[in-house]
Amino acid sequence: MNPKNYFVSLSPAARVSLIVGVLAIVALTAGMLWWLMAPRQQLLFGKLREADTAEIVQSLNEWKVPHQIIDGGTGITVAADSVYETRMRLLSAGVPRGGHVGFELFDDADFGVTEFAQRVNYQRALQGEIERTVASLPGVQTARVHLTIRRPGMFVGDRESSKASVAVAMNPGETLARPQVQGIRSLVASAVEGLAVADVSVLDSNGTLLAGGADGGRGAIALDERSDEEARLEDRIRLRVVELLGQVLNNEEFKVSVDASLNFDAVREVSERPIAQGDDGNGLLARKRINSSQAPDAAGRSQSQEESEYVHGMSREEISRAPGRVERLSVAVILPQHLDEQEVARIHSLISAAAGIDTNRGDRLEVSRLPSGKARATPPAVAALTAPQPADRVALAAPHGNLIANRSLQLQPWMPWALAGAVGLLLGAIFAFAAQRKPRKLSAEEREAVLAKLRGWLSEGQMPVEHRIVASKTP
Repeated sequence: MNPKNYFVSLSPAARVSLIVGVLAIVALTAGMLWWLMAPRQQLLFGKLREADTAEIVQSLNEWKVPHQIIDGGTGITVAADSVYETRMRLLSAGVPRGGHVGFELFDDADFGVTEFAQRVNYQRALQGEIERTVASLPGVQTARVHLTIRRPGMFVGDRESSKASVAVAMNPGETLARPQVQGIRSLVASAVEGLAVADVSVLDSNGTLLAGGADGGRGAIALDERSDEEARLEDRIRLRVVELLGQVLNNEEFKVSVDASLNFDAVREVSERPIAQGDDGNGLLARKRINSSQAPDAAGRSQSQEESEYVHGMSREEISRAPGRVERLSVAVILPQHLDEQEVARIHSLISAAAGIDTNRGDRLEVSRLPSGKARATPPAVAALTAPQPADRVALAAPHGNLIANRSLQLQPWMPWALAGAVGLLLGAIFAFAAQRKPRKLSAEEREAVLAKLRGWLSEGQMPVEHRIVASKTP
């Protein structure tokens, strides 16, 4: 059939459908070819801050590297065949710098600047380097460091120590654990000359003091650290007693409660005492003088006077007690009622030894028997699992990827086949729709011509077979 005649024979709706289908096929084919021939994009950097994105984009524009910004400005993609080369080129150029200025301040140093300007630049560079290191830790989004570096004065008493403050902002849903806070403090103290760990304060993004500050001076420990230390000690003693009772009582019902009080005061004791030496215990004889008078007194006796001078040694003892000493322990244990007095006494001695009870220190141990219905089962395994964990055991989320992500935008092998299948389904639907089109209605002249032909066939009795069948089926 002639395509033109076929198109003319279609109804208006079928013509529109055919035109739309052809245009859709052309568009899909062009899109598939563009997709196959276009360079594949791969993620260069992800989870970036706006400042880092702007810095990277500026470098890419200077190098004429085609790129795209995705994920609301937090990600950058480049051609897949040049992603590693571009990434290494950026890293070698120190991009992104994270908004921190380090020792590159001295790359173009002017030797004519004053000593004060040199000190200020050195402090800025040191702050920037520490900020980069802290910001590279897992989960840390941004970090700010402020240093107060004290120089030795002219006088002996002018030796005020240096101080540092660190403000850390974490990624959403992540917090700093206690060991991480201590690690940051140690890092900053080691990077600055003459800075002690106790003089480093750490704050979170909400301004909450995590460590240091007014409660973090030398010999002092913050309240949350005290609670953690006491909780860890209580957990250790409780677990030790529970394991012991579990073996003695064969996992019968019992209950253990431990309360520990620690003394976090730093105490320094200095004592001095003289040391008696010599044969008589009076000390070492330094000088001895004897005065005698030859003239007799009224009784006819001569006079003699002896003076002895002794020296004593001094013993000086200095004792420094570190904070965190156990001040008092209180342990309470509930045992099953069926135990007799001898068994309870034996268990009392075992618990006293396992918990380290010291009556001279004021420790207290109470062991009682209660009916089994009032006691609560505490098997060793359950106690070990359900024991409260200290704050420093809370794990962080997965390490954040501020710079490099492993996600790529490569074309999958099944995509062309899926696109070809979609085009085939669309073509089949168009032809099926065209095949089911309604027959064209005849005009009045065409209808009269057909009727006249039928009448002629009927009058002559020469109707074709197929028409006879149709006529016979027509009511």
